[in-house]
Amino acid sequence: MSVITRQEYETSRPWIDLDSADVRGYVADQSEDAGFDLECKLTEWHERGIVIFERVVDPALIDALLDDVEYLRKHHRDFDLVAEYRGIRKSVGEFTGQELDSSGVKFESIHAISRAAGRLSLTGTVATFLRHVFRSPPCVLQSLTFYRGSQQPAHIDYPYVRCQTRLAQLAASWIPLEDIHPDSGPLAYYPGSHHPRVSGYFEWGNGSVVMEPDSNRTPMQFAEYLWGRVRDTNTPAKVFLPKKGDVLVWHGNLIHEGTAIKDVQLTRKSYVTHYTSLEGYPPVHRRPDGSGLAENGGHAWDYPWLDANRRRLPSQSRV
Repeated sequence: MSVITRQEYETSRPWIDLDSADVRGYVADQSEDAGFDLECKLTEWHERGIVIFERVVDPALIDALLDDVEYLRKHHRDFDLVAEYRGIRKSVGEFTGQELDSSGVKFESIHAISRAAGRLSLTGTVATFLRHVFRSPPCVLQSLTFYRGSQQPAHIDYPYVRCQTRLAQLAASWIPLEDIHPDSGPLAYYPGSHHPRVSGYFEWGNGSVVMEPDSNRTPMQFAEYLWGRVRDTNTPAKVFLPKKGDVLVWHGNLIHEGTAIKDVQLTRKSYVTHYTSLEGYPPVHRRPDGSGLAENGGHAWDYPWLDANRRRLPSQSRV
C-alpha cells in the first residue's frame, strides 16, 4: 500500500492556513486593487475555509457551457471524455441516455473540450482570490460537471484529488449554472471544518491520509468519520442556495456533501473546478509546449494524454 502521511499534508500548507497568518499585514503590502475586499475575504477563508462571491460569473459563459453540456448529452459517443456514475468511471460514449439523466453523474474535466468551461474555471474574481491564497498563480487540476444533485455523503477533497505535488495546496470553486432550488439536492458545507481540529486526519490504511486503490477503508467509512467529527465539535452544516452568476470557493480540507434530492424532476446544474498552485501542479499533467488556456493570471493547461486534435464542443469557436 502507498502511504502519504499526515506530515506531508501539514508541511505543504499555504501561508493562509497557518495559525500565525498575518492577513492584515499581507494585504497592506499589496499594491494592486483586487476588485473586492481582500482582507475580508482572506479572513473568511482563514476562519471558515470558504468564501462566496455574488454575481461575478459571466452569464454568457454559463449559457455557452450549458449549450456544450446539452450537445455532449446528445452526441456523447462522439467525444473523448470520462464520466462517473455511482462510483464507476467509464468513457462517456459507454453511457446510456438513462444513465446520463441520473443523479450522481458527473463529467470529468469537460474544460479539456469546452472553452466555455475553461474560461469559467479562470473567472477573474476566483483566479485573483486564489492567487492570494496560494501566493502563486492558480492552476486547474480537474473539473466536474453535474446535471443533477450528487447526493454524495460528507467528504473532503484532498484524499481523492491528490495528484498535486504539494498536497495541502488545493482549493475548489462551485459555480451554479442555474438558480439552485432547495428541493434539488443542494450543496451543503461545514464552515470552519477545514481546520484539522475539526476534520482530523482519516487514516485509509497504514497511516495514509489519502485514498489509494489498495486502501482498506471505504468512502462511506470516511463519511461516517466526518459526520462524527462535526457532531463532536458542534460544527453545523450550511446549505448553499446560490443564484446563477454566484460562485463559492472552498478549501481542499473543507467538509461538504450533496443533500438529498426531494424533487427528482429538478436539475442542479453546476460546475466544479479543483485548483493547485503553480508550484504544486504536476509537470507530467502539462504538455511540453505549454498549450492550453491562460487567463486572469491562472492556467488551464492541455493534458498531454489527450489527442491534440480531439473533437471540441461548440463553444471552442464561440467564446
